[in-house]
Amino acid sequence: MEKVVTIKHRGEDDAPWRYWVTRPVGERLAMVEELRREYHGWDHETEPRLSRVYRIIRYS
Repeated sequence: MEKVVTIKHRGEDDAPWRYWVTRPVGERLAMVEELRREYHGWDHETEPRLSRVYRIIRYS
């Protein structure tokens, strides 16, 4: 994934922003969740969880 920076001046058209403003909140949140899962490399069945740590201590 490449990082891209676009410099815009005040008053220039921003079509992607205008599109997402017209979408319902639920749809916007669903897209944010999808992008988050894609970024972290998760699929829909497996999500990383905290690992369990076991320690065995012997008392004499």
